[in-house]
Amino acid sequence: MRPTKLSSQVFLDLPPVLSHFIESARSTWLECSPPAGRISLLNRPGVFTDIESLAVERRHLLEAFGMARTRAYCFRMGFEVGRREALRHLATYEENARLALQAGPVFGQLQGRYVAEPVRFEFDLDEGVLYREVLLHSSCEALAHQMVQEEVSQPVCWTTTGYLSGHVSEIVGRPVLCVEQECIAQGATRCRMIARLESEWGEEAQWAREALRLESVDSEIARREELVDAAQRAARRAQGALAHLSRRLKTELLLEGLIMESDAMQRVAKRARQVVNSDVSVLLVGESGTGRATLAKAIHHGGSRKSGQFEAIDCRGLSPTLLMQELSGFAQGAFAGASRSHTGAFQRAHRGTIFFDEITALTREIQGLILRVMEQGEVTPLGSPTPSKADVRVMAATQFDPLEKLASGELREDLYYALAIGRIDIPPLRERGEDILRLAQTLLGEARDRYDKPNARFSEDFKQALMDCSWPGNVRQLRNVIEYAVVFGPDRELGLSELPEDVLTNRWGRPSQDLSEDLIRAVLRRTKGNRSEAAELLNVGRTTLWRAMKRYEIE
Repeated sequence: MRPTKLSSQVFLDLPPVLSHFIESARSTWLECSPPAGRISLLNRPGVFTDIESLAVERRHLLEAFGMARTRAYCFRMGFEVGRREALRHLATYEENARLALQAGPVFGQLQGRYVAEPVRFEFDLDEGVLYREVLLHSSCEALAHQMVQEEVSQPVCWTTTGYLSGHVSEIVGRPVLCVEQECIAQGATRCRMIARLESEWGEEAQWAREALRLESVDSEIARREELVDAAQRAARRAQGALAHLSRRLKTELLLEGLIMESDAMQRVAKRARQVVNSDVSVLLVGESGTGRATLAKAIHHGGSRKSGQFEAIDCRGLSPTLLMQELSGFAQGAFAGASRSHTGAFQRAHRGTIFFDEITALTREIQGLILRVMEQGEVTPLGSPTPSKADVRVMAATQFDPLEKLASGELREDLYYALAIGRIDIPPLRERGEDILRLAQTLLGEARDRYDKPNARFSEDFKQALMDCSWPGNVRQLRNVIEYAVVFGPDRELGLSELPEDVLTNRWGRPSQDLSEDLIRAVLRRTKGNRSEAAELLNVGRTTLWRAMKRYEIE
């Protein structure tokens, strides 16, 4: 039976056979038989390995596995050998733990690995204390490592520390770790080894703990491949979820300043959801600045053609001749000045979307071209004998009543009915209720970041003025107003004085029950003191205005 407790003492006495070996100048235990190709130590066959061969092995391990894994590999290998030697020593000395413990470092000296000098060894397992200190002179492992790396930042006798850890652990029946504190490879005169119970070590022995749990290279590669596969699957799921989320957000039209929470805009959102995943043409009808182009982009990016080009055409920005060239494209030499060919917008938008802003401004000839492309899916560039593919989704916008334009002949009937399949009427900003303040808050956040005014905020009077404005320029005007207020206002609460005068004066038929001093002064500035015009803009009687001016002592 192995002892569970040994009294604290320094073990300096050796088994007789080991003492005889240490005292002898030559060993009679080492036998060589060249004819048989055999070397044995204490009748245990083995091989002779010189320091240079050890260095070659260490170099290849470092190159193949790196410093951390090589250290763990050597420690783990030494630990296993130490455990096996401990079992053999216990059997040799009839379970005498004291002699078996001494035999470990001495046997390493028998093999020529080092010269061991025991300093201190005491332990009491009942008290949970173990301390062993050994000095090793001429460590072959350290010398071999020096041949590979001249400068090292840590002790390198990893196999030896593993051996001593496994040897003591097996004999005392408790986990013990040996850590090298000084090493010849670092310039010390000898290697200093300290062994303690595993529980007594802190972070300095963590690498040794991890070395005993080290998985094989194949297992690690397999595990890492599984992690890579899992990460790739997660990435694909995340990419799919992101694409779905992006598509959903775009389908829900939460783009730029296009907030659609009012009842009026909910009808627009419902209609947009119905057409977004189809391929029907779309006609957007609404005042200038209501976000027609933004809505068209949202439908494009939310639909099946999102990977294709989105081409926007300003129908009022070019002459009919130039517009025809821009839409159809032309071949080199098609007309005077055509020094090279040009790809038209229909070709660029192939498998994508083309958007015509103010469709009613186009000539009937160009309207006919659009209709042909919609029907045939191809366009013939000017001066070219062959048509080019133009599989496009057509969207158009107008600020006018399309039926009036039909009656006047400005809009072709066949084109209108081709576009009106997906007609969406966008209400002006003044009819969108609380959307005005939601939009304003969104725009305020953008302006605060852009102009570094993080404390800018709306006062209640400011909000009421936004709600009262008729907004003839719609969302575009609102954006400009908020930017104006942030740029020229203070980095704090924004009041009526930070609003342009047209916002204060463009009221839309809701008389104020309590005219404020700031509002009256702003309107008078706009009318240059004309009280009649001011009263008309404020939608109040002249007497009501006069009384309010008197109350505020406004001349």
